[in-house]
Amino acid sequence: MSYSNSTATCPHCGKESARRALTSINIDKNPEMREAVRDLSCFRWTCPNCGVTSLVVDPCLYHDMSGQFMVWLSPEGAKPEDADFDPLSGYTMRYVDDLNSFREKIAILERGLDDRAVEIMKLLLFMQLRHDLDVVEVLFHELDERTGDFRFVAVLSDGVEQYAAMSGATYQRIAQDVRERLYTRSRTFQKIDMEWARGALELLQA
Repeated sequence: MSYSNSTATCPHCGKESARRALTSINIDKNPEMREAVRDLSCFRWTCPNCGVTSLVVDPCLYHDMSGQFMVWLSPEGAKPEDADFDPLSGYTMRYVDDLNSFREKIAILERGLDDRAVEIMKLLLFMQLRHDLDVVEVLFHELDERTGDFRFVAVLSDGVEQYAAMSGATYQRIAQDVRERLYTRSRTFQKIDMEWARGALELLQA
């Protein structure tokens, strides 16, 4: 893990204080951080002035060497510089701009799934659900190892969460189409989200 010296302004008392910002995680060297990323506790900061704990988002690189992927958290939404060099050949490299997407992307890639296919599945589910529900976001939840079903969380405008599922066969069909018909640059950080999925779905349906 790597840290840098930074400051944060407490949203409760308004006081600015010094703190250590987490800038990178190598999960092979620090496996105990896996749960801290899942529950976002590694981004929690307690104000030394008033004692209130809040989430503070900093640019952070998550590196899974055994899984051969990197996820770059870029809260400002800026694309990271390309890391186009031989040691990263074969890696999946993504960037995201918020904490939910950060832990979701990691959860997808650590299972060895093609996140491009999963994002298209999320888009299809979003389009299906919005006919009856005021859905604002769809997130990958888990892969049922027993049935092969993909489970997603649909977040409604009032904050209520509903679960929905799609079959593993659907994933396999989409993943095959993506591999055969779409090109995604490797060795550079790419933003693969539902916005990307809209364009990808148009190309696949053309």
